[in-house]
Amino acid sequence: MNTLKDLATALRAGRTVMQDVALARKTGLTRQSVSRALSGEQNFSVTTLLALAEANGQEVVILPRGAARALTSPSTPDYQPVATVTSSIRDL
Repeated sequence: MNTLKDLATALRAGRTVMQDVALARKTGLTRQSVSRALSGEQNFSVTTLLALAEANGQEVVILPRGAARALTSPSTPDYQPVATVTSSIRDL
């Protein structure tokens, strides 16, 4: 998840049936702030992200890039198998 759109999509996916007004009341944010954050078009602060996630019953987890990649695409390893490395050395 690297973009504002990705974050907004994840927040909307975990969203309950609460409307922006109810979500704003629960978070202490304005309705406009909630709407802009969930649109994925406007930049928002980490505080806004945390408030919206909390209100949605979601959790924000910050991981090192390598760990995040392993969670999102387990089929694509970030390493080169030993057999490929040794065959590449032979080609030199």
